[in-house]
Amino acid sequence: MRNLRHGRRAGAFTLTEVLVAILVGLLVLAGVHRIFVAGIKTQNTTSLQTEVNRKAQVAMDDMISRLRGASGVVDASPNRIWFVDQDDRNCRYWVNEGTLHRYCGVASGAYSGGVALATDVAELQLDYFDRDGQPAATDDAAHSVTVLLQLDRSRHSARLQSAARLRNK
Repeated sequence: MRNLRHGRRAGAFTLTEVLVAILVGLLVLAGVHRIFVAGIKTQNTTSLQTEVNRKAQVAMDDMISRLRGASGVVDASPNRIWFVDQDDRNCRYWVNEGTLHRYCGVASGAYSGGVALATDVAELQLDYFDRDGQPAATDDAAHSVTVLLQLDRSRHSARLQSAARLRNK
């Protein structure tokens, strides 16, 4: 009876207390939401960078492993290469509209067809060196090849460089 004289019932909350509790709850939820959204953005960014890195590494590994088995270079251009691999197939690597292509087969011809190895290619730079480490004067003088491959996608990039010494050179 004592609580009724003062205008409050035991265990009840006032409207002000309820509103303050709701406001505090909303502030906590807003903070949790911001953390959640930031985590998703970070995960998406990391995933995209990992994908670009993986594509660049797979393409570079493919090119370097085949170059190490090459017996000779047919076309030593700065942005494409044509060589004869260890199975006497004509192998070509080139970039067309941002896609790195590879063709390995018996046909000899233009840089067309083939398998797409990587997309989002910003740069493919090939440098050819003779037995003394000097720039090769002719295609058949190439003893080793340095490959620079760069992929760019949505502000994420991967830039890899590697070299291969040709077989029997």
